Amino acid sequence: MRIPYTISKNVFEAYRCSRETLILPREQNRILRSENESWDENIIPELKILALRVIAREWERNPILEKLPTCEDRDVLLEILPTDLPFKLIIKEIPYEYYWERAAKDRWEFNNLVEHGNSWRQLYCERHFAEYLESLDATYFEPQQETCEETIGLLRDFIYTLRIRALVPTKYPFKWSGDETEDSCTADEFPVNHIPMNIILPKLPNLTELILNFGMIYMNDGFEWRDFQFSVKDCLNLGHGIKDCLHLRKLVLTKSNLDQPRVAALLQGVAVNNSIREIDFSHCKLGNRGAQAVGCFLTIHRRLNVLHLANNKIGPEGIAGIIHGLLQDHSVPLKHLNLRLNPLQEAGGVHVCALLLRHARLEVLNISGCGLGPETGIGMSDIIASGHLKCSTLELDVSNNDFGSIAGEAFERNLKLCPQIVAFDSRLCNFNKESENSIRETILR
Repeated sequence: MRIPYTISKNVFEAYRCSRETLILPREQNRILRSENESWDENIIPELKILALRVIAREWERNPILEKLPTCEDRDVLLEILPTDLPFKLIIKEIPYEYYWERAAKDRWEFNNLVEHGNSWRQLYCERHFAEYLESLDATYFEPQQETCEETIGLLRDFIYTLRIRALVPTKYPFKWSGDETEDSCTADEFPVNHIPMNIILPKLPNLTELILNFGMIYMNDGFEWRDFQFSVKDCLNLGHGIKDCLHLRKLVLTKSNLDQPRVAALLQGVAVNNSIREIDFSHCKLGNRGAQAVGCFLTIHRRLNVLHLANNKIGPEGIAGIIHGLLQDHSVPLKHLNLRLNPLQEAGGVHVCALLLRHARLEVLNISGCGLGPETGIGMSDIIASGHLKCSTLELDVSNNDFGSIAGEAFERNLKLCPQIVAFDSRLCNFNKESENSIRETILR
């Protein structure tokens, strides 16, 4: 019995009779056993099936598929065809999702089809290409460049989302085993570089989403702390590559040592690409100077809608630069700003209040866990009640800020006067229970 790959073997196991059931007299005399998938193993198969098995066995040397006479023959061949055939061959000869689903499930245990355009062929190509890039050694990239370009030529039409979990950095030149010390001059002479993304990204015409991590996720015997770093040159190369990605919509570079020099180098290329709608630099090391560089970028770009800067050690000076960039007449039409887990403090809260008063396009603002106090809370509630809130609708997250009960009572009163607030998260703000319940009911109404 040929079991299609769309039916899991666990289904057969779930409906298989237990040992206790098989002992029953009625079970022993039962002739029809639908749960037995091996009932026809001793039956000689049809001549057509034997021929298809030979074709599948010799398919690498003679890839016959479309020449088969019927659709049923092609379906049978796609079910028995090996999934470990050379990728260069199957990407050209097999367009059917039926086969690519088998290949993906045989290669990876977990597959999220939604993240890859609901296409098994796209999923396989994107994950295969990401793993290929993750295995490239930047130290010896030049000898591999021709092979890399050949691989890109095979995959370029199927890459829409590129998720790179890690990249191999360049290593120091060979050191004698007796030399255990690291010379600072040597570190400056041989910085941590990665494969040049300016060569790879422009060759992907359909790329719409880039999620990149420069750090390592699997450590081996040659582990060094420098493996988690990346250079300004890497950022320049990445920026140049992004500049030519005309359909790129989302850029994610998180959990890295992205600081002011690196983000400035990266944004030089990103600023030219007006197709980008979303940028995520969460959990990096921008600091105040890096945030000011982002503020300058906001005055240059034209279409950015979503900006995530969570946990970047941005203080009052940094948020001032971001708000200044947003309030310019020619700044980006930003709708979603995420600043959570940054130490804005009360001084930074003043700039947030200025943003609410003067920015008309903002729809989502997250300032959770930013060290804001009662003064900022009362100031924000006064702005809400003043009727001068520029936003047409606003989802506001102020959770995990010590506003206190007085600010909570102010929010309780003033939110009833402001229908623009469609979501308001005030958990862990030290509001009393009555204020929290009243705020929740007001937002629901």
